[in-house]
Amino acid sequence: MGAFPNKAAARAHIAKEEEEKRKFHEHQMAVLQELDRGTKVPHLLIEFRSPGFFEICGKDLGGIYGKLDAFLKETFGCEECTLAMKSYPSCCCFKWYEIGQRPLPREPWDDLCDRIYICGQMDSNGMVKSKDGFQFDWNFGKKSMQIVDFMTNTCGWGFQLCDGSNFGRYGSHKEQQLKFRAPHPLNFIAPHIMIELRHVGAGSIKVSGRNEDGIHGKLAAWFTKTWDAKQLANQDLRFCDMTFNVKCFKRRGVQGENNLGLRTMQVVDFMTRECSWTLLTCNSHNSGWTGEEREQQLVFRKDHHLQQGQQHIMVEYRDFGFIEVNGLHDAGDIGAKLDGFFVRQNIKEQNDAEMFCDKKYNVPSGFFYLEWQDKPNAVLSPKNNIGKRTMELANFMASQGWMLLLCNFGTMYVKAPKGMYANPKREQQIKFTKAQAGEKADLPLLMIQFRTIPLDAWGKYVGFIEINGQDCGGVLEKLDSYLKRTMRARPKDRPPYCDILYETDVFNLKEVSSENGHLQSMGKLAGESNFGRYTMRLCDFMVGHVGTWELVVCNGNTTDSTFKIDRELSYAVCAREQQLIFRYRPDGRNVFMAEPGTQGALGRPPLEAPGYWKDDAKAGTVVKNLIPAGAEELAWIQDLLDATYKAKATRDRSVKLADRFVVVNALRSEHPELWEKFAQRRTEVSRNCNERSERAFIEPKTRQASEALASKCKDAAGANPANEAYLLHGSNPTSAISILSTSFKVDLAGASVGTMFGPGVYLAESSSKADEYARDENTGGTYDGLFAVMLCRVVLGSSLLVEKPGDYSAKCTSGEFHSVVGDREKAVGTFREFIVFDEKSIYPEYVALYRREYTDGYASPHVPGDEVREHREGEVVSTV
Repeated sequence: MGAFPNKAAARAHIAKEEEEKRKFHEHQMAVLQELDRGTKVPHLLIEFRSPGFFEICGKDLGGIYGKLDAFLKETFGCEECTLAMKSYPSCCCFKWYEIGQRPLPREPWDDLCDRIYICGQMDSNGMVKSKDGFQFDWNFGKKSMQIVDFMTNTCGWGFQLCDGSNFGRYGSHKEQQLKFRAPHPLNFIAPHIMIELRHVGAGSIKVSGRNEDGIHGKLAAWFTKTWDAKQLANQDLRFCDMTFNVKCFKRRGVQGENNLGLRTMQVVDFMTRECSWTLLTCNSHNSGWTGEEREQQLVFRKDHHLQQGQQHIMVEYRDFGFIEVNGLHDAGDIGAKLDGFFVRQNIKEQNDAEMFCDKKYNVPSGFFYLEWQDKPNAVLSPKNNIGKRTMELANFMASQGWMLLLCNFGTMYVKAPKGMYANPKREQQIKFTKAQAGEKADLPLLMIQFRTIPLDAWGKYVGFIEINGQDCGGVLEKLDSYLKRTMRARPKDRPPYCDILYETDVFNLKEVSSENGHLQSMGKLAGESNFGRYTMRLCDFMVGHVGTWELVVCNGNTTDSTFKIDRELSYAVCAREQQLIFRYRPDGRNVFMAEPGTQGALGRPPLEAPGYWKDDAKAGTVVKNLIPAGAEELAWIQDLLDATYKAKATRDRSVKLADRFVVVNALRSEHPELWEKFAQRRTEVSRNCNERSERAFIEPKTRQASEALASKCKDAAGANPANEAYLLHGSNPTSAISILSTSFKVDLAGASVGTMFGPGVYLAESSSKADEYARDENTGGTYDGLFAVMLCRVVLGSSLLVEKPGDYSAKCTSGEFHSVVGDREKAVGTFREFIVFDEKSIYPEYVALYRREYTDGYASPHVPGDEVREHREGEVVSTV
């Protein structure tokens, strides 16, 4: 920055810079806030860094920032950061002034994220003197799982991806990014666990997360038997839940070759095949002087996703000049097909005396793009084509029926002469899973990468946005408009390493402070950045605004560019990178949003609220509660589905009838306003029935199927004067949970499947009949393969029993009857259906998620036409 002859001149310079920062900040925030207002499917990033910082980026939906504020303060002792390293006039020799840095009150334009916290106290160098745990002891896995558990099981956000990286001269500082997506209530009941494989010094394994389904014991037994692992006694639970020491992790040479990929795929097979957990995210990062120390993080979720038990393989690209493949032992012929794919690119298989992977290949010169930033001093540019190569591989694998699941990239360094930092070498792990029967593996992908390129040793840099992939649905034109408006992007000529290139000046990188105050010792620009803020808005734009794309990959990386100062001295400047991959789903369904309801709380105790409700619901002070069903409730629901199962099908069935419906989990709704309407209707029907000389009560089969549920329909005297019963309604998870907030709408009756007995709400007493209308999400998301059935409390009162189709609604709306029972069981041998024409007669209480179980194995969701034949007026199709 130079020196100034007096303090006033230095202050004027600082004031000018502050004003420029303020104007830029206000302009960019106005653009981002406009985007946020139209965002329907938000994403949220929580990032924490080992110097002691927590950062949050993304739209504040449903008061999530306030909830996180309370959680971070209570759980980790964090405080909102009120200081920032800012410029001030510092007196130097001969009474001249230069610009120094010290902690000063933080202004809005100092923030590069949407909210920042510190876990400790900031000293005069900007270092955070960390509280318990935020140092070299690497308890990031434990902290990650605490945050994931809070965000999913308390706040209802879906955990999507996580990624970690190391930075600093020895990789001694660590960052962890956790990405979450739009709230979905089913996330309340999804336990997660993290397994970390660490080849730092001696090998070790760390496990963090709840001991759901006895997974701790299963892992301990497997690690001991398979890898001869030794569990650490007297585990310090502040850092993880279990630690094992192992000797089976290996590495050799100076090119980063190791067997951690092989070991990773062994863990994936065990967790998915033998334990039935879903692989959710898998990332790796490097530490140490040359990055040769490896860490692999895997996160699994227990949710009965279709992905469970399927084949997985990993391909690792290393621009040292080779490729590794793992997971081929049970992957069918994909190994041979990969051989052919690589041979066509003049890539040759290599067999070592001791293999650290299933297959290894050497690539020809020029396969990985290298560009010299300072050729006389042998300094490589961070520019590379691994992203482009990844997309080529993903497209080939898709053509063979394998879907891109995850990928992440990291950096190693080749050894360099004294006084020089090492040059970065890139690695990319790409994970694939075998597509399910009927699932489209070849849906197009689009990769978008953010990148900064340092220009000199003093921290000057330029930002770029790189795009690789297909233009589907006009996305490139929409993306071009978005990038120009939101990120001030300027198109550049197409380079050899990507399809489309933009330059941008919106990226902002700060220094990271070190204990001795020398910023360069950690690598310049390795501190706070605004990559997270722009990453989350890009996700929001692609998923929520364009609407036909889903986020598949989001990972970050830091690498160093080295600049020589003199003969024996060089400085490293940090380059930031962010890689996102989206999958095109033109038929994707909108994600259910846990946006706060427009209506307020009832404000008083609802009429005859159930005694098992929470106090706030019984008092009417909350709009609604969604409560995960307990083990006893799940048993009741399973009993009901089993007891009412019937091996019959009608014309409304579009898929083969399963042999059993297996309950995975359920939610119970406590909605005071909807309950008040239901209770009033129940009282009205009870009074009306008591006044009649004859009551046409028809008992549904659900009443005998579960005595526990039937007893909930009785009053204090043990009577059921309104003929209340639990009945079933099939749907998809998203729609079912939405109905918990709105109940059914009679004016929408028959919109999907017709109205055989009039325009009312149709309910079933048989799980087989309800299943005919159940659907999974079929969007490639979390709940594919899980179907929804609603358990509704229904006031049936006096029922009109009919066999022939017709519009009987007037019989009920006139008050002559309260419901209609369409007895197609007696007429044609299928099922009875129960129809009500007053939506207040229904209280939707449970949504149960279940999977279809077939004794002959997996069945395609699309059934051949000759298995279920069309018929007229509900006649029997087949006995399955």
